[in-house]
Amino acid sequence: MACKVLVDVHVDPDLLVAYVPEENLLAPDGPNKGRFDHPYLSFLFYGMDVIGDFIPIKQLREKYNRPQHEVPPIDEDA
Repeated sequence: MACKVLVDVHVDPDLLVAYVPEENLLAPDGPNKGRFDHPYLSFLFYGMDVIGDFIPIKQLREKYNRPQHEVPPIDEDA
């Protein structure tokens, strides 16, 4: 199955979306909180949470059967 991925405009400003075979997608070893710019971000995400994860719009959550984004509570005793 091929997946649509957003291409970072700093890597290739002329390519907005690419189709990538699912088996070629790799999970990063750790969090990648570097800069990522794309003109579709404002259409697909509400923004980022306090830890840097994108908050998907309702249509994406429904399409991929994901729960509403909840910010974890801050542990004041820590």
